[in-house]
Amino acid sequence: MAFSIDDLRAFLEISRTGSFTMAADKLFVTSPAITRRIKKMEEQIGEMLFERTTHMVKLSPAGEELYPRAEQLLREFDAFETVALTMSGNRATTIRFACVTSVAGSVLPLMLADFQSKFPTSRFDLHDGHGTIVHRLVEEQVVEFGIGTRPEPGSNLVFHHLINDPIVAVVPKSKALFSKKTLTWEGVAQHNFMILKGESSFFGHVERELRHASKPMPLGVSVRDVSTLLGFVEQNASPIVVTGLIASRCRGREVKTIAISDPELFNTLGIVTYPNRHLSTAAVELVAYMCEALPQLHSTILKGMNST
Repeated sequence: MAFSIDDLRAFLEISRTGSFTMAADKLFVTSPAITRRIKKMEEQIGEMLFERTTHMVKLSPAGEELYPRAEQLLREFDAFETVALTMSGNRATTIRFACVTSVAGSVLPLMLADFQSKFPTSRFDLHDGHGTIVHRLVEEQVVEFGIGTRPEPGSNLVFHHLINDPIVAVVPKSKALFSKKTLTWEGVAQHNFMILKGESSFFGHVERELRHASKPMPLGVSVRDVSTLLGFVEQNASPIVVTGLIASRCRGREVKTIAISDPELFNTLGIVTYPNRHLSTAAVELVAYMCEALPQLHSTILKGMNST
């Protein structure tokens, strides 16, 4: 029975995302290619691996039985690959890690480019998403480590704090608030600010902190994707509430970042690891580099915001 590692990756990624299309995007292949991999496996096994409807893809009973075995095999293969590649200084070492969108879309490209200039044989397998995705990937040991938010109380994940990213307002020039130097949460609540919701922990964090401080929540539209927020503010359609790192992606004179106080809120970010997991030598080097570089880059971004 000729199953390949790529077949197992396709099977596991579809199981995790619930979508052939999303799995194809994650694995950088076409949808027909990933469909062929699953069809080949199903023909060899003689069982359907997924139950498909127009709205949903989920594991079949046969798929559920095979999932933990496939996950274990792939985890062992990835560990073997990491050790084998690390043994040779002439071959590329792939570092698999997860990262929250706010970091991945702002300072991560600079950090990886700088790190690779010092370690030219290093390669990266990046899984980007919101904080809960980072936690899940680390917990399932799909990745070696994550850059993410602080895990919920009771989690067994290890968290090493790096930065407190302030939660700020970004206002387009067309809005009257553009002239403000600071805002309070009461002031924000008087206007239609868009904010990130969906599966992200960001909305829940803001909501809990404001409820604790007896302050109102923003009354505007809640969206599920950072790019949607940035699109609205950059097209002068709506002010938004985001973290400082996300705000740093807004360019030009047509938008302005404004601090929000009473209370000041922060998104706490750091390195997330699985307890007692042995990281590859390359991953240890990358984590050490990020622990130094991320706070420095973040400080530079905040100084730039404060000077505007």
